[in-house]
Amino acid sequence: MNDYFRYEIEDVLGTRQIGLDGLTIGQLLAAHRLPETLFQPYVITTDTATPVPLTTLLTQIPQSADKLLIRAIRNTLFPTVVPSWLDDAIEQSGHLEAGVGFRQVRTDDNGLASEATTIVDRHQARKLVINRVANFTARYEVSSRGCIFGVSGGGDSNALAYGLASALDPSQLSAFTLVFGAVFSEAAASRATVLCQDLGIEHRVLRANDIAELLEIKTSLEELYKDFRTVFTHEALHFFGTFLILRTARKLAHATGFSDLAFGYNREDLLAEALFMLMNGNRPLAIPVRQIGPDRIVMPVWEVPKLLLDACHPGFSLENYRERDPHTTRQRSLAFFLAHSMDSAYPSFGLSMLTGIAKAFEGAWGELTYDQDMGVFVTSEAGDESIGLARSVLSRHFDID
Repeated sequence: MNDYFRYEIEDVLGTRQIGLDGLTIGQLLAAHRLPETLFQPYVITTDTATPVPLTTLLTQIPQSADKLLIRAIRNTLFPTVVPSWLDDAIEQSGHLEAGVGFRQVRTDDNGLASEATTIVDRHQARKLVINRVANFTARYEVSSRGCIFGVSGGGDSNALAYGLASALDPSQLSAFTLVFGAVFSEAAASRATVLCQDLGIEHRVLRANDIAELLEIKTSLEELYKDFRTVFTHEALHFFGTFLILRTARKLAHATGFSDLAFGYNREDLLAEALFMLMNGNRPLAIPVRQIGPDRIVMPVWEVPKLLLDACHPGFSLENYRERDPHTTRQRSLAFFLAHSMDSAYPSFGLSMLTGIAKAFEGAWGELTYDQDMGVFVTSEAGDESIGLARSVLSRHFDID
């Protein structure tokens, strides 16, 4: 590889180049998938062990030291948990294999751990998602209720569309895409249109005037957004988008007689939501089926990791990410970071946590109460101040008492 090749991490705030210069002891542990807080490093010189912080650079270890000892502080049986990074090293064949990779840790008859990696292409990914959606729709009798769902042109909803088109009769499906410059792009609608045409799904593209008419906004969508942003700041942009999608889905459901609203919520989405609720002392909302009045929010890909959904249409997914805005809240960012950290720390741990949450809170989920005047569902944790702010915004743009 030439000296000009760059390794970059890209996110909504830009790109940054990465390398191995400046590696710390903690980063060395992370490279071997070991949690840094489980270890204390010591610099050993003759008979003296001097503790040093995990932020110590490897280049800071004195040449005169005998060694760097990184001591586990729990009696963890590592060979039963973490595959040996020496004996089970990945072969360097020189061949770059395309696809999305997933790790799996297995144990042999002696309890020793080994690691296997499965790489899936878009065809395999679609087949896996189709199977999950088919099982879900059969279990929760989605076909008998009819299904409305939004398509954003991104990985989650694209994969959901593919799965629903395979599991249900087209007459029981209706898709929509919103276009509003500040929140939903025209390019995303074009991708969604191509996908739905290929799948034979009825699809509507709703732009600002269409949305305002359907939702009976008495001012305009632009004025509603401006007012929302003034009161809740630009960090709440994603919440405004969710509000529009859910309100639109409910309106379309009532017009068509369908009563299931399908969303492409994936494993990490729902983990992030549950973690956000729990770390704020609140009960999570119901998964994978959430009753909202006469309708149900259904989540057919709730157990599927986002990477697998993106693998179904990798080109569309990358385009979608590059259209994303950088506006969100710190707690929302933290919740997603922690949700993705679970499977990163240990394969399928996130799935175990999510299914455990679903089992533990069955019959005891957080409550949603419908506010007839505002036409929104309110959690039991919502305070008078936040409800008052929402009412003040909505009353200027909708006919509410």
